[in-house]
Amino acid sequence: SKELYLKVLEMEENNAYALIGLGHLSYDFKEFKDALFYWTKIYELNEDNVDIRVLTSLGNCHRKLKTFEKGIYFFDKALARDPKNFYALFGMADCYRGLNKQQVSIEYWNKILEIDPHNKVILTRAGDAYRTLKKYDLAVESYNKALEIDFDIYAAIGLALICKEKGNFDEAILRFKNLIKDDPRNSRLYVDLAECYNLAGKKPEAISLLENFIQKDGRNIQIKTYLDNLKK
Repeated sequence: SKELYLKVLEMEENNAYALIGLGHLSYDFKEFKDALFYWTKIYELNEDNVDIRVLTSLGNCHRKLKTFEKGIYFFDKALARDPKNFYALFGMADCYRGLNKQQVSIEYWNKILEIDPHNKVILTRAGDAYRTLKKYDLAVESYNKALEIDFDIYAAIGLALICKEKGNFDEAILRFKNLIKDDPRNSRLYVDLAECYNLAGKKPEAISLLENFIQKDGRNIQIKTYLDNLKK
């Protein structure tokens, strides 16, 4: 595909279909800088009337490259055209999350929820934002709404983390244990559970938990690092 698109560009330097195709191809292979190059060419050819999908694609490239301010610029342009565009609203929320401006990200998560109140992923993202701001009641409400739709591991983790952050270590330990039963290879859950054990004054349990994990997966750097710290 790439060879064919490039041949088209040799014949016609600014062929829109080839540039858009190369942009999508690069993005699909996580070559975000290349995708940005091709979509920027499309944008520069017709700034005022460029397709809204080019604006959101440019925003998504910047989001993936963590150049969040530039992403916001393009998502904002897309929203000026269509205030209810899902991809632009999601992009804005995620860029502000990346900038650690959770209060602003919540505004955009909620705008999506006004349109699609049963979106499990967005409910969980809103819950994460509320939890980061320590608005625990609102976070619990969002997570529970997500779980009412269908099981979501991130919502379940969010609820466990709230227990941990509020000092309810026994409940947090129980929640993380149950999550590990369902997802025994998820190393993040073991770290969270070990931290709960440690905070609850149960360091031997934390060490034993991580040592057992290391026996199954000795290459996990995060687990090994935390285990070494616990043993010091």
